Amino acid sequence: MSNLKHNGRLRWTPSYLRNQGQLTKGQKRALQQGWKDFGIVFRHGEMIDLNSAFETEGPLLIEIGFGMGDHLVHLAKHYPNHRILGIEVHRPGLAAATGKLQSGKIENVRLIRGDARLVISDYLPPHLAEAVFIQFPEPWSKEGKTHRRLIQPEMLDLLHRCLIPRGECFIITDMIDYATHCAQLFDTSSQWQKIERSPFEGSRVLTKYEEKALREGREITELCYRTKDGNLI
Repeated sequence: MSNLKHNGRLRWTPSYLRNQGQLTKGQKRALQQGWKDFGIVFRHGEMIDLNSAFETEGPLLIEIGFGMGDHLVHLAKHYPNHRILGIEVHRPGLAAATGKLQSGKIENVRLIRGDARLVISDYLPPHLAEAVFIQFPEPWSKEGKTHRRLIQPEMLDLLHRCLIPRGECFIITDMIDYATHCAQLFDTSSQWQKIERSPFEGSRVLTKYEEKALREGREITELCYRTKDGNLI
């Protein structure tokens, strides 16, 4: 993961928890064996060449914070003619996803370990993705912590830059206050329009996290926004 610091100071407060958990022996083995096939290493000052990273061609879908990789794998199977890029910071999730990609013999997925804001702002060319999926981001609901949320005005600008014209951003959360926070930011932006139906509707799979949220009675909110025409930045 590349350095988030500039002149010795953090460029922004990370939106993810620092505690990454421990890798199991199986996860370590999956990373050792599979990272060369699925992992993309990026270096300071160099743009990522996705055409070289993927062996397949096709439109690009990005999932930010893919957890244990269940939805990422589902996307790859649901859209076999697309390229799927997953961005995650935590090694257990990267290892779990790598193992599932190996066992499923999936070839249209690549993984990046890094802060999504850093990857999109510094290392990916603009306007290349059809859609970005963000499922159950850390809500940071405690007082004084909301500034750590991933969805901020600056992130909306980066997502807009990342997407092709009329590209789509999906955010799924089980926290009502986070859903309200996201909706307010998108609805007040001149770059986005809310859509009710999408070509990607129905492409989601129920993850273990979502199953737990439903068992505990939390409401799942799905937000979908599309970039407006003629508004590239």
